[in-house]
Amino acid sequence: MDSKTIRLVDLTAANAIEFCNNEYDFEGLEEVIYDHKFLGTVEPFAMLLAGSKIRELYDKFPDVTYRDINFKHNDYAAHMGFFQSVYQDFGNKPGEANGSSTYVPITELDVKKLKIESYENSEVVQETIERKAINLARVLSRDNRKLRNILSYSIRELMRNIVEHSESESIWFAGQFWPSKDRVEIAILDEGVGIKQALSFNPNLKIRSDIDALLLSIEPGISGKAFKYKGKMRRQEDTIWQNSGYGLYVTSEICQLGGDFLICSGNNAVIVKNNIYADKETNFKGTGIRMRLKVSRINSINEDIIDKIVKKGEQKAKENSELSIISASKVSRMLTVTQGSESK
Repeated sequence: MDSKTIRLVDLTAANAIEFCNNEYDFEGLEEVIYDHKFLGTVEPFAMLLAGSKIRELYDKFPDVTYRDINFKHNDYAAHMGFFQSVYQDFGNKPGEANGSSTYVPITELDVKKLKIESYENSEVVQETIERKAINLARVLSRDNRKLRNILSYSIRELMRNIVEHSESESIWFAGQFWPSKDRVEIAILDEGVGIKQALSFNPNLKIRSDIDALLLSIEPGISGKAFKYKGKMRRQEDTIWQNSGYGLYVTSEICQLGGDFLICSGNNAVIVKNNIYADKETNFKGTGIRMRLKVSRINSINEDIIDKIVKKGEQKAKENSELSIISASKVSRMLTVTQGSESK
């Protein structure tokens, strides 16, 4: 029997990004074995990204028989729903665990059902998303009002981007709060068209590569649906939910307060920490985002931090709007570029 064994090691962001970047050709194989013997550390973003890649390979090579071995020792991954998310009948299914004040399990949210729920509640889908974001933030914030407000804003905006831009059928998310590390991590992923294609509707943007698209997506006012072209506003909606394109910008800025922001789509992943960005090569069709926050730092900031970041972004967006053609090199707000740095 022609078979191949793939060994999964600790599911950190760096390892998951590298896992996705490998060339997998299962053509002609009868069996593929995923060996989890060395799977120890498991983090939310890495579980979502690696899980999505494994499902993609299942779909790409449907005639192959897949097996998992040496996995039953990892209770945490099983409880969070990782193994069930990759079609291994072990542990909780995605969304089955109740969650607690320290974690949100891997959960798949059906976009179609989300829209049906909003219709049944006589509300726009953004209001439905906001309610779910508040509930998720409440789970991980542990009665910390500042943290709850920041998480609910960020989760809402990340979910909105998926529903409004990605064309994905599902929203995948997970989260973890580590009191001993003074850190909270939120991970959200979709299997849609990717950042580069999602931004391609705007003729003002010069996007040469996936990394260009990623850098542009975290600029204020870039990823919104409305844009000015030949002196006129296009695709503008008269609604309070008009997508202004500030969500990724604000979220990435918040993460600079002692944390970091990671976005992955297409052939690249970008991690921003202390206003320094590093990029790594990968291969992922949709979009995955990780935000990590230092909780004690959040406690020390002012209540109006989001408003201040938005105000700063408005000035930057105004500068961007004056450019006839907007490229990543023209608008990049990063202070330093460190190519190939490890995404921890």
